[in-house]
Amino acid sequence: MILERLNRHQRPIAKRIIVRGRLILDTPTCLGSGDADSPTDLALLRDSISDHAILTGSSIAGALRNYLREYEHGYVTGEQECDRATSLFGGTRRDDDGEQSPLIVNDAISSKIPTVELRDGVEIEGKTGTAKKGQKYDLELLAAGTEFSLCFELLIEQKQDPREQQNYEDRLVKSLALALRGLELGEISIGMKKRRGFGRCKVKTWQVWQFDLTQDDKRLEWLLFEHWCTELLPEHETYSSIATALGLSLDEEEDKRE
Repeated sequence: MILERLNRHQRPIAKRIIVRGRLILDTPTCLGSGDADSPTDLALLRDSISDHAILTGSSIAGALRNYLREYEHGYVTGEQECDRATSLFGGTRRDDDGEQSPLIVNDAISSKIPTVELRDGVEIEGKTGTAKKGQKYDLELLAAGTEFSLCFELLIEQKQDPREQQNYEDRLVKSLALALRGLELGEISIGMKKRRGFGRCKVKTWQVWQFDLTQDDKRLEWLLFEHWCTELLPEHETYSSIATALGLSLDEEEDKRE
């Protein structure tokens, strides 16, 4: 057991980038909890203490991953090894031993106890296009205007070759910027029943912190950073463009979606 721990793959981290954003729902959104004991069939996922709505990090990461894959390959092609989606979010779903994701995506909690809309739905028979008998259900929806504080942390590994290091870092940061720009432009929806217009959202404000861990003062700065707080900090500079916040241009990136 001790030998296995000593031989496991370690990730020497050269740099950490923290990104925060304020996400606002443009349409009602269904964030189902899967709680079988709820009085509604599709209840909202809520924080057990504050009763605020929760948008899980896995849901955010899944939406970003799918958007980045479609941006790079189009709507038809699946994920490929070493593309932007797998580089940023880890191995493909088919690869049980895939690489670990360098991007940490925090769960997001709504800024206040949400306004909830209760709606009815019914399951449709695919062949006839009519409602299935006895398949009526109800669901809770977050009202448009609900806000969440998003928080991401990108871990950039240390490479032995300086030229490889720069290319690796540039590609990783640009992949993150492309994915987050999808939220900025309102091109990514979250939650369930997105094809019905639910879950449309947009991020209008970003904040970025970059820590070069090869420098002593930056390592200390990262250690003293308020990691427990995911809100935007009032004293820190804000940006409407994630590309500007990260100091890069996305003009030359080709969008393969048709």
